[in-house]
Amino acid sequence: MRSLALCLCALSFATLAQPVLPKVVPHAPTSYRDVAKYLNAGGSFYTYMSTEQWGAKLDQFADKLWGGIVENLAGEEQVGAQVVLHFVHSLINDSGLRAARGVGMSSVPEGNGMYQNRAVVLHVTPGPPQGLFWDTSIGRNGKLKMLDCVPEDAVMAASGPTNPTPIWNWVKKTIAASDFEPLVSGFNQAIAMSGGQGIDLDQWVASIGPGAGFVVTVSHDENVLVPLPNGPQLEVPQTAAALLVEVKDDTIFQYVDGMLQAMPNVTRTDDGDLRMRSVQVPVPVPIRFKPTIARFGPYLVLATNDTIVQAMDSCRRGESPTITKTAEFQTMARGLPTEAMGFSYVSERFGDTITGLVEAAMAADPDTKAMAEFMGKMKGQASYGVSVKMPDAIVSISRTNFDLGEALITQIAAMPAALVGGGMLAWYAQVAHRGRAPAASDIGNLKQIGLGMMMYSMDHDDKFPDDLGEIWPYINDGKVFVSPASNTPPPANAAEVRAGKCDYLYFGKGKKAAGIQKPSETPLACTKPGLLKEGVNVLYCDGHAEWSRVVGGELRKLIDAAGRPIP
Repeated sequence: MRSLALCLCALSFATLAQPVLPKVVPHAPTSYRDVAKYLNAGGSFYTYMSTEQWGAKLDQFADKLWGGIVENLAGEEQVGAQVVLHFVHSLINDSGLRAARGVGMSSVPEGNGMYQNRAVVLHVTPGPPQGLFWDTSIGRNGKLKMLDCVPEDAVMAASGPTNPTPIWNWVKKTIAASDFEPLVSGFNQAIAMSGGQGIDLDQWVASIGPGAGFVVTVSHDENVLVPLPNGPQLEVPQTAAALLVEVKDDTIFQYVDGMLQAMPNVTRTDDGDLRMRSVQVPVPVPIRFKPTIARFGPYLVLATNDTIVQAMDSCRRGESPTITKTAEFQTMARGLPTEAMGFSYVSERFGDTITGLVEAAMAADPDTKAMAEFMGKMKGQASYGVSVKMPDAIVSISRTNFDLGEALITQIAAMPAALVGGGMLAWYAQVAHRGRAPAASDIGNLKQIGLGMMMYSMDHDDKFPDDLGEIWPYINDGKVFVSPASNTPPPANAAEVRAGKCDYLYFGKGKKAAGIQKPSETPLACTKPGLLKEGVNVLYCDGHAEWSRVVGGELRKLIDAAGRPIP
């Protein structure tokens, strides 16, 4: 009996030793229950945050953050910072973000490696509230008609509500109220110049809406070779991209079509309600690049080539299968609403192909090995989600083949190390390469010269100009023709470029862009030797520019022939 009594006493003391946690009653009600009704509990990830308190303090936060910056500036820089603060305050006041009551996220494993995720933005009722955020991002639930235009080889696609009119009106109002004369006059001049070119910006903006989206395709069986900056070539699948914007009329298309009338190398296609205009780029590039603008159905389309436009139009007509017919899409979309405001889709092929290419390109540089390994973790990830308008919230529902909570935690955990490492790299770059700043700006000049060359050749039957003075009308800025590393005064016209107010040697006279066998290896122009501390910057016929420490081979022959021997 005595032993039993001792055991009971010990047990009672152990029980009494348990800490008693305090119970807290919120002093004010929150939006937790209203947010939680849209989330899935009991999963692998769950979070909630009330936004009512911090939403009311956005102005104070902006004042403290930006005020500290303004105090440390003077003169024009201080005035510029005050203008930025004016825009920040205006955006906070007009965004409607104060109407948000709470946000939340949840992720629940469904089995077979699949997860259902939800994200909620709760707003005041009756809704939707007013403000830029809500006016531009909320539409009606309905059939996701843009899915009818997405080809089966798409690796990424998305669509959603688009209403640019409130943003455009906000920009005009905020600039007019800024009391910063240079900004107001500059904006008015830009509007006047646009009007002089036949562009009524108010009309253009009013013609856009109510939705927009994009599509990225990757070929299943066609590959191309892309040269890397450090020499080797990377085999990549043929890729294309298109932006689709719902429009109310032909205002924008007709204007661009009229501009293209005077240009050579433009292919015009009119097939039913498909109207397509494609520009043949004279400079060869590895991927199929043929800038295209088109109209079909309710959409204005801007694409990297005409092939993707024809594929989307064929899907729309029911002549080709869409992404919705693939087994992967049907798996990802199972159980999700079919009527919503918008959708987003990422195929496993995006992770396996696109991120694989990034990883391979970055792995070629030892300095980016860690980043390449991080990108490799994204392989095989796929998702499909829709955004739904509810009476008091916007709810995003998605299915993924990865744990959303784990992905978020991994990225958040990586941020401190990335910030520290990035800061150290930035400090090292600043110390070690301080003298390379003029060289970097010099490369920017060469790239602009290359763009001028491309535009000239498009207007002159694929021919490059006889001298750099001929591209003056396409650049019209003397600073582009002089290197930041020199004291050469900028030219005021083409004649002064030819007279010697130019710090670049040109090698393209008599050449045709289409006749160049290896454009990425053929020099088109370079910085005059001796201006930079070391080496020269070189513009190549494919439009890319890079620094060359050693000047030899074909480049040296061209420089010597130009009468500018290496010092």
